[in-house]
Amino acid sequence: MRAFVCVCVCACVVALCGPAAAQNGSIAAPVAHASNYDPTMSAKEAVLANWELAAAGIRAGKVVGRKVAATAAKGGSYRALVRQAKFAQKTMVQRYNAAQWVYTPRSGVAGAADGAALTRAVAAANAVCTADCAAERAAILTAFQDATTELDQAASAARVALEARVERADTVLMSEQLSLMADYLEEGAWARDFNLTAHGRDGEEVAARIVGTLSLWRNIEPYVGLRNAEIDGAINAAAEQLLRTLRRTTRQRGALDPSGPELAAITAKARQLAAEIRRAAALFTS
Repeated sequence: MRAFVCVCVCACVVALCGPAAAQNGSIAAPVAHASNYDPTMSAKEAVLANWELAAAGIRAGKVVGRKVAATAAKGGSYRALVRQAKFAQKTMVQRYNAAQWVYTPRSGVAGAADGAALTRAVAAANAVCTADCAAERAAILTAFQDATTELDQAASAARVALEARVERADTVLMSEQLSLMADYLEEGAWARDFNLTAHGRDGEEVAARIVGTLSLWRNIEPYVGLRNAEIDGAINAAAEQLLRTLRRTTRQRGALDPSGPELAAITAKARQLAAEIRRAAALFTS
């Protein structure tokens, strides 16, 4: 399934900006056997693939949420509906949070939805039914309809942002992508506006936001390594430290204190990584 998704994403990006061989970009391609390098993508296509993955991820959450709403509307077993809703809300939460880097101020993308509808979907999926469950079923229907609308708007904003970048130069796109990553990690947006504190799932949201941001690195890393192997290595080392700290501090934890030691530890490592990523962004501005 992962390979299929990657192929589809690459196909979408190539359709938008043309084959890699036809690009007139200014960033040379790494050698074919370079780690993580997809020879079908130019630097521009690698960046645009990240934008497409963000939009596609949010859209996947919308699709599973819409299926829950359709099931709720049809009737049938409430127990089966709850099982479907619980599975869907986890996908919706993770995909939505993984794409939050898109909405940093520098990107110029319309702000993400406030997450309130998504929160209501989580609550509805986890409600306890004590009678005929008619009210709970109605709550699931309404909450998941509202959440899919919210996710659809967020996915559309990411898609519009992708299309707006198709004509930009490779170096401009690389510098911006790295700067957006650094902004998001350094400014700490990943540690604010948790939607699921009442459900004890702050750690889940933090993990999805940070891992979602770090996943962008794998598509663009070869182009950084080509220009400066030392910075490439420093980013990988700092990213590993951040992930280790994230696992250690959020494992089996529910609500996170905004001023507590867990978020402080993650923040320190995130800022260290952001500093290294800014060094990489500078490679494409001169």
